[in-house]
Amino acid sequence: MWRALTSSSVLGSWAGAFFPRGKPFEHNLVAVVTQQDVADRAGVGRRTVSHVVTDFPHVNPAVRERVLRAIDELGYVPNRAAQRLRTGRGGVIALVVPEIGVGYFGQLAHLVVEEAAARGVGTIVAQTHGLRERELVEIERILALQPDGLILSPLGLTAADLAALDVRTAVALIGERFAEPDARTIVVDNESASAELVAHLVASGRTCVAYVGGTQEEPRFDSLRRTGYLSALAEAGLQAPPIVELADYTTPEGHAAGLELVRRIRAGESVDAVFCVTDEVALGVLRALHDGGVRVPDEVAVAGFDDIAEARYATPRLTTVAPDTAQLARRAVAAALGDAPADAAGRIPHRLQLRESTDG
Repeated sequence: MWRALTSSSVLGSWAGAFFPRGKPFEHNLVAVVTQQDVADRAGVGRRTVSHVVTDFPHVNPAVRERVLRAIDELGYVPNRAAQRLRTGRGGVIALVVPEIGVGYFGQLAHLVVEEAAARGVGTIVAQTHGLRERELVEIERILALQPDGLILSPLGLTAADLAALDVRTAVALIGERFAEPDARTIVVDNESASAELVAHLVASGRTCVAYVGGTQEEPRFDSLRRTGYLSALAEAGLQAPPIVELADYTTPEGHAAGLELVRRIRAGESVDAVFCVTDEVALGVLRALHDGGVRVPDEVAVAGFDDIAEARYATPRLTTVAPDTAQLARRAVAAALGDAPADAAGRIPHRLQLRESTDG
């Protein structure tokens, strides 16, 4: 299970490591490894160490390796404040998402952290539960650390909030929060991808496709997925049965929604397919249908969205939309570091991942 690492927890654990509770300040000083210490260990000048730390390109590879080995042996930590003065960068970006414990965001966080690390940059991760007040608080905490940029998946922030943030740091937006995505926005085409998946269900002979999700109207990933679902049914000349609405997009909520579907089916409703707003929800629906004696996909096909790892190992394996999250992570990190090309924003590719829950 992923745990959100907010800026405040970062500071708290850092302080606790150097200044344990209940001990006088003067008794907790630790020896600080300097660049000169590294230089002495590696047998080079201090300027060479500085060039290696700031990733200066014109350093002999063998010398660079010797310096890096000395850094590792001594546990040297660069002075980020001084590094920012020299390079204009502090070596840290931040990822702010609604729920780090949700499969999709956990997977995305892993990719962002690894992409940033490959660029020699650390990552601070915070979760907000999609609440504007929490988003603002976490962003302020992170900005106090002077990161090089932010990667945000906002659900509550307003356009005015983002405009005020733009003048303070580089921002990359992931997810369709606003009606008019701009040059900072990197997204999956939620509406089109959902329509493709529902069209596949219809083409396979399903005539009553239920939707399990929310009823929000503002531009968000969930409302766009619902719009795609409705447009695909309209294109096929099919009516949409009543939405099975969720209070939250979790597996337990999906299970409760699945039990409601079982009740409807047993009452005579001719549901033969279900499109779920996320894979997390779909996993709960799958279990509820199993518990209710409804066979998947023989009686009811089930599909989700996100292609989280658990979808590949469910019984039956879950059909879903698979966004190119690796590309999303690469683009987002580049944008947060100010290295993104002019065409880095926009929509990332996706594909339909057809598995046993719809295709037997």
